[in-house]
Amino acid sequence: MAEQWLGRAACLVGGEWRTPDGPAIPVVDPYTEQPIGETAEAGPGLTAEAVTAAEAARPEWERTSPADRADLLDRLADLLAARSGELAALITREMGMPATLSAASQGDLPPRVLRAFATATRAFPWTEKIDGAQLHRVPLGVVGAITPWNMPAHQIIAKVGAALAAGNTVVLKPSEATPFDANLIAAAALEAGFGPGVLSVVQGTGPVTGEALVADPRVAHVSFTGSVPAGQAVAALAAGHTASTTLELGGKSAAVLLPDVDLARAVPAAVKSGLVNSGQACNATTRIVVPRSALTDVEALVIDALDAMVAGDPRDPATTFGPLASARQRDRVRHLLDTAGDDRAVTPPLQLLPSHGFFVGPRVYFGLDARHPLVRQEVFGPVLVVQPYTDEADAAAVANDSDFGLSAEVWSADPDRAESFARTLRVGQVKINGVRTRERPGVPFGGRKASGYGRELGAEGIADLTAVQAVLR
Repeated sequence: MAEQWLGRAACLVGGEWRTPDGPAIPVVDPYTEQPIGETAEAGPGLTAEAVTAAEAARPEWERTSPADRADLLDRLADLLAARSGELAALITREMGMPATLSAASQGDLPPRVLRAFATATRAFPWTEKIDGAQLHRVPLGVVGAITPWNMPAHQIIAKVGAALAAGNTVVLKPSEATPFDANLIAAAALEAGFGPGVLSVVQGTGPVTGEALVADPRVAHVSFTGSVPAGQAVAALAAGHTASTTLELGGKSAAVLLPDVDLARAVPAAVKSGLVNSGQACNATTRIVVPRSALTDVEALVIDALDAMVAGDPRDPATTFGPLASARQRDRVRHLLDTAGDDRAVTPPLQLLPSHGFFVGPRVYFGLDARHPLVRQEVFGPVLVVQPYTDEADAAAVANDSDFGLSAEVWSADPDRAESFARTLRVGQVKINGVRTRERPGVPFGGRKASGYGRELGAEGIADLTAVQAVLR
């Protein structure tokens, strides 16, 4: 049975849907390898129109009270909750995320994030007195939001929700690989009552449409999620007109298993966390740091965890391991594996991968040198490394020996011990004993070092998209 053709993804400019008329950019289902729709470049012209609409809508939106903004965010949350199944299924088609994960992270999570923003907006200290001055948290202006393909709906809501809560207008450029979920969200925003130009959407690639958005001098702030080189380019381009930036640039996160941990519980959980979304998650625990004395037991548990995985059609609720999001991503991961070499001990790859789809079987490496590319680089695929340590000081040194600093996990039989150890890690977020980021939608998320700067989610995410005006009397 042929799948529904989704047509060409549209742009939303000033409350009106506009279809970009440039050359088609196919949107391909990574399991069937067949096009399901297409998009095209908005380009500099249509992007400039979207910024003009955002600038025109800005004064009225800035005057909208925080309470009214919060009410609209709650209204949008209700509408997305009603369409959560449709949104999750759409993203499974666009980028191959297994249906169960998509339902949790792309269907259920976005409404919860919006409600957390609404709650934070009502309680936010928009004004306060310090040393005889009145401090006002004010909107920045027009915010450009550039979102990735790996967690598309969640990333859109994390950026757009915070910006709207803070009183900014937004021009969103979603990934060209996942354009249709952005249209669904934007349509819901119109239905919720956000006025024309408060949220606009421009479709296209980063080097064309994304660059046009970042370079527009009327854009006051750019919130970007993507690779380190792309983020550095965004920051440099935005700096050309002194726009501020929020950058979330990926990670090489460690799951540290302290000596008192129950390995039978922690190892499978760490493997699952590292291979979530086939490893296409910025906070995936792709480094598992374990006691050297436990390596034999850890290897056996890792093999068992891989054997329990089910590869297949991501629409099947039984599937736990789906394809990579595109042929390009599959080829990139394969190339990295080929050039890095595989002469070290490797657990067997997942058996019985489908004969079609952009699959790469998961691999877990033991015994790689700390300078090995698979230890240092973000693969963004199903590749984990196991790193041994001798004592807790060594464990912290191993975990911190990374150019990235986005997140980490710590596992221990004693949560207080785990929290004490967490304070030694130079990362933006640490999760204890299997807590998931999506379980805490009001907790700030963001990195250090090469993982970028700024925070998303909750009150901190709103604060990041405001400026402080001090009025002295």
